[in-house]
Amino acid sequence: MRFVMPFLFLLVVCIGCETLPTRPTAAEWHEKLQTVNLADGVSQSEAQIIGECYYAKYVGCGGFTGIRDGGDRWIVDGHIGLLAMPVQGFYIDKHSGKLVSPIGPSYENPLEIYP
Repeated sequence: MRFVMPFLFLLVVCIGCETLPTRPTAAEWHEKLQTVNLADGVSQSEAQIIGECYYAKYVGCGGFTGIRDGGDRWIVDGHIGLLAMPVQGFYIDKHSGKLVSPIGPSYENPLEIYP
């Protein structure tokens, strides 16, 4: 029994963190981010790209789940940590692209996530 508990703990730790079979490289994320045009505001699909890039760079254990409309901003939905705690207060301004994050650095220009 004393060997079962450590095994179960390791199993939970390994399952708790999402991993991708093949993760895009920084260069691939940079390329994807360069498709975002801030001059005309940020569309939902562009906010999706920004959110994905941010999670790829700054969130090792957690997951990006999507973008939803929050009026003058796009709200970034996701979770973090082994307990999949929802992230609150993470958004992208629809007009300027400014990204505000409670879990890592914020960006006036989200294209600088992967410069």
